Amino acid sequence: MAQSSEEPVPVRPSTAGRRASLVTFDQGISSASNLLVLIWIAHALSAADFGRFSLVFFVWVFTQNGLVRSLVSSTVMVHPEDADERPRSVLGAATLLSLAVGIFCMVGGAGIWWAGSDVGPPLLLVGALMPLLGVQDVGRYLGIAESKPGRAVVLDTIWLVLLVGAFVAVDIVHDATLMWLVAAWAGSGAVSGAWVFVQHGIPRARELSLDWLRHRWHFSWRSLVASSSSAAVALVGSSLMAIVSGPVAVAAVRAALLLERPSTTVQTAFATSAATDIAREHSDNAGLLRHQRRTMMASIAVAAINMAVLLVIPDSVGKILLGHVWHIVQPLLLVVGFHVAAIAAQSGVRAALMGRRQIQSVMVVDITGTVLSIVGLVVGAALADAQGAMWGGVVGQTITAAIWWVVLVRHLTQHESTPQPEPADTAVI
Repeated sequence: MAQSSEEPVPVRPSTAGRRASLVTFDQGISSASNLLVLIWIAHALSAADFGRFSLVFFVWVFTQNGLVRSLVSSTVMVHPEDADERPRSVLGAATLLSLAVGIFCMVGGAGIWWAGSDVGPPLLLVGALMPLLGVQDVGRYLGIAESKPGRAVVLDTIWLVLLVGAFVAVDIVHDATLMWLVAAWAGSGAVSGAWVFVQHGIPRARELSLDWLRHRWHFSWRSLVASSSSAAVALVGSSLMAIVSGPVAVAAVRAALLLERPSTTVQTAFATSAATDIAREHSDNAGLLRHQRRTMMASIAVAAINMAVLLVIPDSVGKILLGHVWHIVQPLLLVVGFHVAAIAAQSGVRAALMGRRQIQSVMVVDITGTVLSIVGLVVGAALADAQGAMWGGVVGQTITAAIWWVVLVRHLTQHESTPQPEPADTAVI
């Protein structure tokens, strides 16, 4: 085993800013694609079929964001030397991991189909295409880790353009059905995933293994636990809210959270760019704080704009965005603005710690924040339905923000630069 000889590469603020802007643009394309899918299918299918698609979509989100992204994409993001030196080993591990997930989905889909559920066939199809869908996401993060976010933009643009074309084609030549629309959505994503191999090459036989993941396992499993927290809030929090308050409160909160999407998209994009830059530069404390400040300032600015828009948005626009649930979301607009502000207050802190590879601290704070968010949502819902749940979420996010800052300050007093990788992280494959 040999250690990487890569030297820290200083990144000029102007270059980092342009790269963060490209990452933000890519995140915007990705979010726009997901919203387009949900809105299009909501209009094209019956409520029952939209519910079935939502289940399939949730399976894809959970497996990609909760498994493949946390184990592979997030890991390579803060180990940019892997993106430079052995991208096909990363893709090989992602392909096998996505293949395993796809087989699991296909088995589940076959069982559900055998039981008579209409969810089975589309889940089977998504499972079959899962290897390329997983590679598409990893390819995006490889481009960001290589300091070439334009590659991520290309991948998401391919998916968006093909998605629109496929949806229009289905509408013209065939009656819109659940299976055809799932095929259009997942198939266009699979083509985008295949383009990753054009960018990086097809993994050779020896690279088509889990060796890379095994060497990064010290980081990856903690990343998986940390990243699972958001899914836990959505799943456990919504389930408990439905018990203590009712499904209307759950619908109101989930719809209200969609209004935060502009702010969270920018925050995620700048945080991703900052974490990669810190890891690549081996930034000292001053450099780390520079990246963190840029991320936080961008997030605060967008949060302020988001809050202002929420306070003046006309009913006609709200009804276009949220349809029949707009009337139950209206009383929540002010608290949504405070929720966005509480999230912005912690912007860049997690990214800074990720860039320093402090995954143990990140995992602990993410779990703590998950517990605080769930407790806040459920207790608030029990006291005052949807409005109480949102205010409980604000309290949980505010406490979480304070914890993040305490952990960051403690880290800065103990470390001046990026810690050297542990022995398990230094193997060259």
